[in-house]
Amino acid sequence: MSSPSREAEDPGVESRSPQAANLRYPDDDLPEGSVVDGETLARDVEESFDFIIVGSGAAGAVAAHVLASAGHAVAIVEEGPWVKTREFGADVQSAFQRLIRDSAMQAVEGRSFLPLLQGRCVGGSTVVNSAIAWRTPEDVLDDWAEHFGLGDTLTMRDLEPHFTVLERDLNVRAVADDALGQNNGLFLEQAKNAGYEAGRMRRYDAGCRGSGRCLSGCPSAAKRGMSVTYVPMALAAGARIFTSCRVDQVLRARGRATGIVARSTSSDPWRATDRRVLLHARKGVLLAASTIQTPVILRRSGVRGAALGEHFQIHPGLALAGKFDRPVRMNFGATQGAESIHFRRTHRFKLETISLPPELVAARIPGAGQELTQRLADYGHLAVWAAQVRARAEGTVRPAWGGGARVRLTLTEADVVATRAACATIARMLFDAGAREVWPGIYGVPSILTSPDDVALIADGPLDPRAYSYIATHLFGAARMGPDARSSTVGLNFDVHGTEALYVIDSSVFPTNLGVNPQHSIMAIARLAATRIAEKAASEIAA
Repeated sequence: MSSPSREAEDPGVESRSPQAANLRYPDDDLPEGSVVDGETLARDVEESFDFIIVGSGAAGAVAAHVLASAGHAVAIVEEGPWVKTREFGADVQSAFQRLIRDSAMQAVEGRSFLPLLQGRCVGGSTVVNSAIAWRTPEDVLDDWAEHFGLGDTLTMRDLEPHFTVLERDLNVRAVADDALGQNNGLFLEQAKNAGYEAGRMRRYDAGCRGSGRCLSGCPSAAKRGMSVTYVPMALAAGARIFTSCRVDQVLRARGRATGIVARSTSSDPWRATDRRVLLHARKGVLLAASTIQTPVILRRSGVRGAALGEHFQIHPGLALAGKFDRPVRMNFGATQGAESIHFRRTHRFKLETISLPPELVAARIPGAGQELTQRLADYGHLAVWAAQVRARAEGTVRPAWGGGARVRLTLTEADVVATRAACATIARMLFDAGAREVWPGIYGVPSILTSPDDVALIADGPLDPRAYSYIATHLFGAARMGPDARSSTVGLNFDVHGTEALYVIDSSVFPTNLGVNPQHSIMAIARLAATRIAEKAASEIAA
C-alpha cells in the first residue's frame, strides 16, 4: 500500500524546481552588515542604539520598521535563527525543530496538558501560522475600555489607520479561487447550507500557490510573514538585527531601562557558543518577546508587581477529521482558507478549516499499527475542520529553570461546555457535507462515528478537559495594560509601571483574549505603540 503523497498533482503547488532556485526572495538580499548572527560570533559584542526591540515577530518587526523609518538607530534582538525562504522544506519534523520553540514540546500545565506552539526564529510565529488577518472586534475594545480602565487608549479610531497601512503593506485579501482547495470550499458550502455566517479567510497573501505548507514555512514567500516583510523593510531603513541571541535581562539604572544583556546561542550542539551581547539603549527598550517570554524577561530584570505573570489567557484549539468517499485533497489549497464567527459571541467559539500534512493529521486518525496505516492511506479523502474557543480560564506564567517558562492554566467547565458545542457543530457539518465517518478524538466518545445520530455522543460528552486534544497557539495577557500598578503591569503609554523607557508592545498587554485570530491586532497595537513612542522621542528632542 503506497503512502500518501505530500505534493499534490494540482497545478500551483510549489516545488523546488531549477527555475525556483533562481528566484530572489525578500530575505535573500539584505543590507551589508545589517545581520549579526550569534551562532558565528567570535567575540563579545557591545554597541549602542536609540531603541532596542526584543523579538522579531508580529509586534517587534512592525515596531522596528516604524522607529527605523523615523530615523532612529534600532537594534532587533531575536533568540532564534533566521531561516530563509529557500531553506524551507516539506519535512514537518525538521521545520518544527528549526522554527518552533522546544521543537513543539512546550506545554501548558494544568488539569490537562496543552501543547504550546510558538515560533522561535526571525519572524516568530508569523513564519509558521496561517497568516490570518482579523481586526480587533469592537466589542472587545469596548470591554477593555469599560472594565479594564483603558478608556480612550485603544479605540478603533486610534487603530483604524494602522490596520489600513498593514493591510496595504501586507496585501491583505480573501483567499483567491485558485488557492481555495476543496477542504476550504467544502466547509463554505456546508456552512451556507446550515445558515451559518461564514466566509473565506482574509490573509497576508501576495499570491498563494496553495501548497498547504504554512505550518512549515511558506516555500514561495507569498505568505507575508515578518521575515520577508517588516524585518527586511526595517533593515533597509537602517535597523540591525542580532539573531540567535537570547536576552537574559533588561538593564535598568535609576528607574530607567538602559539596555539589554543577551547571550549568543547555537542550534548545533557540537558548536556551542556563549558570547555576551551588551546593547545600550539611549531612548528605550521595547519588549515584543511574546506573552510567555516577555513576563519572564521582566521578572529576570527585577521588575515586580502583583499582576506580572498573572491573567494569562489562550484560545484552546482542536480539530475533527471526516472521511469522505470523494477526494478532498487537503494537500492543495490555503492551509486555513475558510472560517465562521457565527458562534463567537453566543457560544464563544470560532470555526475554521485547517489542512494538515500526513505527519500531523495522523494524530486525528484512530487506531494504531496496520489499522492506522490503512486509514492514513485515505489521506486524500480526509477533511479537517477546527475550532478555537474563547476560553474564560486564566493562568500564570513564571520563570523556569534554564531560562525557560512554566505556564499553568486549567480550562473552566464553561470552556469545556463551549468545546463540546464546537465539536458537535463540526461533526454535524462533516456528516451533512457527506462524510462517511467522523473521527472526534475525544476520550469517552467512540473514536469512529458513522451516523449523524452519533453527534449526540459528542454533545453529551465528558466535561473533563483531559478528554479533549487541545493545542494552544493564541496567547494573551500575563503583563496586561491598565492605569493601576496593583492590577496591571503596563501603563496606558505602553511603559512598564515604575520603569521609564521600558515598553511592552506584544499581546501580553491584552487584558483579555479576542475570540478571533490575534496577529492583526498585535501588529496594529504594536504599530500604534511605536508611533506614540517615536512621537514622544521627537517631542523630547524638541524640548
